[in-house]
Amino acid sequence: MKPRHLLPFSFSRASVMSALCSLFSLLPKSPPSIPTPSNPKPKSSFVPRAAPNSSPNTNLPEERRSLAVATGEIFLNFASFLIKNSAYSDRRVGPVVPGAEALNETRDKVGVRSVVWEQREKDVEAERERRIVTSPGFSFSAAGLLFPYHLGVSRLLLEKGYIKETTPLAGSSAGAIVCAVIASGHSMEDALQLTKNLADNCRTKGTAFRLGAVLRDVLEEFLPEDVHIRSNGRIRVAITQLGWRPRGLLVDQFDSKEDLINAVFTSSFIPGYLAPRPATMYRKRLCIDGGLTLFMPPTSASETVRVCAFPASRIGLQGIGISPDCNPENRASPRQLFNWALEPADEYILDKLYELGYLDAAVWAEQNPVESTVRDEGSLVIN
Repeated sequence: MKPRHLLPFSFSRASVMSALCSLFSLLPKSPPSIPTPSNPKPKSSFVPRAAPNSSPNTNLPEERRSLAVATGEIFLNFASFLIKNSAYSDRRVGPVVPGAEALNETRDKVGVRSVVWEQREKDVEAERERRIVTSPGFSFSAAGLLFPYHLGVSRLLLEKGYIKETTPLAGSSAGAIVCAVIASGHSMEDALQLTKNLADNCRTKGTAFRLGAVLRDVLEEFLPEDVHIRSNGRIRVAITQLGWRPRGLLVDQFDSKEDLINAVFTSSFIPGYLAPRPATMYRKRLCIDGGLTLFMPPTSASETVRVCAFPASRIGLQGIGISPDCNPENRASPRQLFNWALEPADEYILDKLYELGYLDAAVWAEQNPVESTVRDEGSLVIN
């Protein structure tokens, strides 16, 4: 079906090739160190670089430097390059941004004006059928295995009433997973425990090339049978379609639970990392991780708050609502976060990421009281 919403793609082939050539210089010359504390009890602050009675572990398992992990790092660095050279770096975009008012807008006012993206007619109609929409919506960034950070943010937003059943959501990669979790109605604590189980499985049996199969099994077990019904018209899953010009696809109408899981899986597909192949098929299209084109996709609300699991200012993002930048003294280094995004961290680190997300969201909530921020709208604004 003919796309209803197309925006121009501004990255030239020369700039993409130049970016790929420069990525190898961005890869770490040596494996990053991960502290191993002797007492992993929760603390009030999150500073893993200076965990007590800990020392760097330089003897990392061989898999941490595998080809698959190197591929993942190249992909994330490439995505970072595109972000820094796209509209995300526009300093005029604030943490809560008005959305586009019509389908024929020439740019996406949530900040991705240089990426082609489209919706099927079914997706547009599913959004229009929602009679009550709560603004602002929340967009969750790609994050790899930093998923617990998004869970912590979501817990605070749910507890304080920022996210309701009528709140539009959008996400890419790990951000798409958290959107499905919120729509499922399960608690964030249950999702965190399942994340720990997944991480333990990967630490024991390996991550590279098999993470995709493990993720699919976890989603099948965790999500209810009617999750696609709960999600239709409410959550947008970002996917990158490969072609001469990469295209961002926004999907928010799902035919079944399996269809939604396939969308989330595709949104998380880092080439050569989730499975031993360069891409995956979704609805007869060759696709990869949505974070490459829509790092923080727009929601269908008139305003959107963007949530980033990485220190936004360090990767060229400005005006992000919730990120580790909310509390600069309470975060891991970007290098450590990058490593944990590709390899499953120890359980105490997953707990700390969850705590960090919760605390960062609390800082944002103090500056944006729910009474003056959240409101119900009678009609939907299509971005």
